[in-house]
Amino acid sequence: MENWMSSWNAIYKNIEKKWAFMSEKEQEQQLAYLEETAGSLLDKWTELDEKIHDLKQPKNGRGITFSYFSKGTTFYDLEMFEQAAKTLKKEKVTGSNDEIRRLYLGFSYLFANHFDLAKESFLYLIQVSAYPIITHFAHVGMGCVHTKEERLDEAIASFEKANELTSSNDVVYNLGICYFFNKVFHIAKPYFQDYVEQVPDDGEAFFFLGCCHYEEGELDEAWTAWTTSISLLDSEEALIALAYVCEWHGYHQAAIHCYKRVQEKHVQSVRVWHGLAWNYALLEDKINAVNAFEAAIKLDPGNEKVEQSLNWLQESWPEMSDLLKC
Repeated sequence: MENWMSSWNAIYKNIEKKWAFMSEKEQEQQLAYLEETAGSLLDKWTELDEKIHDLKQPKNGRGITFSYFSKGTTFYDLEMFEQAAKTLKKEKVTGSNDEIRRLYLGFSYLFANHFDLAKESFLYLIQVSAYPIITHFAHVGMGCVHTKEERLDEAIASFEKANELTSSNDVVYNLGICYFFNKVFHIAKPYFQDYVEQVPDDGEAFFFLGCCHYEEGELDEAWTAWTTSISLLDSEEALIALAYVCEWHGYHQAAIHCYKRVQEKHVQSVRVWHGLAWNYALLEDKINAVNAFEAAIKLDPGNEKVEQSLNWLQESWPEMSDLLKC
């Protein structure tokens, strides 16, 4: 494989050097050649990968081993879902491999936002498969489609069926999310509790668990979950959502910590500087509040929300009026 790659790279570099001097027809011919050889390499890599995978499988004859590797699954692993769906649809296999192929096809359609086609693949497997693990993933796929279409009751039904066949962390989390957004917090809570016991480094799960505790009136438990999530969260939206929660409940230092975490991990933004400025102001930390407001104004001088905050504050801090003139 290394020799093939070296040979392909050498051909590519040679073509690249001469590219500017080629006619349009010659360029098309060379591109077609490169695409053809690259496709052959991909086919060979898939074949070798499948052989390696087969060696790893137990050969003692106990149980059923599911393994299906193809050009289509390779596209799927590369997250090229449109191409994966087109390729998987054309592939011809039999038995359990065909059911695995249909699972890959269904999830390729799902991630490519072809929801009706995804449903067809998953429904077929739910109706005909004799293998519980395949039926489990088909129900998971249906649950994901329903979630994408914002039909949460149907999503819950699918995830529940999947969970009855075999439980997994993803299904438990998805059930928690569906019940949460259906505002059935007392049912969502145990799913999140089970999930964080198995996946203790998921900050978003702790955030949702804290929200469930809060909705159930369990304020101490809510705050424990939220403070745990602060050190675990990575996404900008999740950290800002938690900052809003902290600010609302008067935990302004915690809100500041959330905004600083956003600054550490993501680009500077008016929303973050404004959030910092407002929470510093609520803590009566005038110096840091002014500095943060100045940073927000520098990024967006006419921001209406920043100006509104300054208008409110200048009644107590007249010097804020100077910032409004910037």
